[in-house]
Amino acid sequence: MSLEFGLNVWRLGSSRSPCRSRSPPGGFGFAGGSSSASFAFRETALALGIPSAYFCVVRPRVLMRSIKRVSLVGGTHGNELSGIYLVRSLLRQPSWHDFPSLDIDCLLANEEAIQLGRRFKDCDLNRCFSKSKLQDLQGGDERYESRRAQELNQRIGPRFSAEAADLCIDLHNTTSNFGCGIIITNTSSPNLHWKLQLCHFLSRTCPRVRIVFDCIGDCSEEPFLPLVAKNDLTFELGPQAHGTLQAEVFWNQRKLVLQTLDFLERLNSQTLSDEERSEKTLEVYIHTGVVHYPMRSDGSLAALIAAELQGRDFEALRPGDPVFQDVDKGDTIHWDEPECYPMFINEAAYVSSGIAFQKTMRCELKIPELKADGSLSIIELPSLN
Repeated sequence: MSLEFGLNVWRLGSSRSPCRSRSPPGGFGFAGGSSSASFAFRETALALGIPSAYFCVVRPRVLMRSIKRVSLVGGTHGNELSGIYLVRSLLRQPSWHDFPSLDIDCLLANEEAIQLGRRFKDCDLNRCFSKSKLQDLQGGDERYESRRAQELNQRIGPRFSAEAADLCIDLHNTTSNFGCGIIITNTSSPNLHWKLQLCHFLSRTCPRVRIVFDCIGDCSEEPFLPLVAKNDLTFELGPQAHGTLQAEVFWNQRKLVLQTLDFLERLNSQTLSDEERSEKTLEVYIHTGVVHYPMRSDGSLAALIAAELQGRDFEALRPGDPVFQDVDKGDTIHWDEPECYPMFINEAAYVSSGIAFQKTMRCELKIPELKADGSLSIIELPSLN
């Protein structure tokens, strides 16, 4: 392990953002640094007039292992058709000869839900893979998705094991105006460094790429399928109505997949260009919570998404902006919380749970150079507490 240290600054998209500054153990500054140096760095940063900055610590570098086993999964939800049709297409006409260093396992996750044309048969498969849930499922839960989760955990994982696949790419669709979403849940691994460089590469080759961090810190109780592998990527594309297939969404998802495999192949063979390895900045949205619809006592919706908000995923929602409209009177309900950047606005699959949208904060990350020797910077992310 080489002892290279550095410092990155997380600059927020707006001074009105609800983000809070991050204080690593022992104060601001370099990991392992003295408290006096940490204090001096904090004072310098404040003197530069960056009261809303995050200070992102870059810890000692560790060597990256080659990415070999890749699981490509479609049909985790049976009515999200782009991934289902893409997996079927790739199985009929595999192009894996272009990626000789990769062992690619292409599969459909929820065959019975696909046959039914529904999100799931008995329970949501994509909520069955937390550490505690996988332990509970060993007790004999006979629901289809529970049994299927155990099978997938053995095929792709087991989760938390050395034998697990190096990467799982899970293919999803949303009815919201998400664009080409790349969701990362395991953000605490050193491999976040190369995943961010991959995301930057994809943002230059695919339209409307949005990078989302779904979790900051320990993700062992996060229940999502791709976490069974050592590294997770979810490609979430929309808008596309569930049970339908749109050409633009399908081809963009295909491009994301093939460009990712191309990047990994060149990463393994150390043939990435100097520009692809170079230090750069990247816009990222960090999940901070959910917003529920106003509800009536009988469990029905009391309001719907305001017309001014519909379709504005990843755009700033500021205090005073219209957010809901009363179903009966049409009265507008205005946003009364700090500025955020909503996503999954009016997602059809979430309405039954009363979820109107999810909140994120927007940050601009400085990504360290990806060294040719394969060393990775372990980046400590900001706390949301």
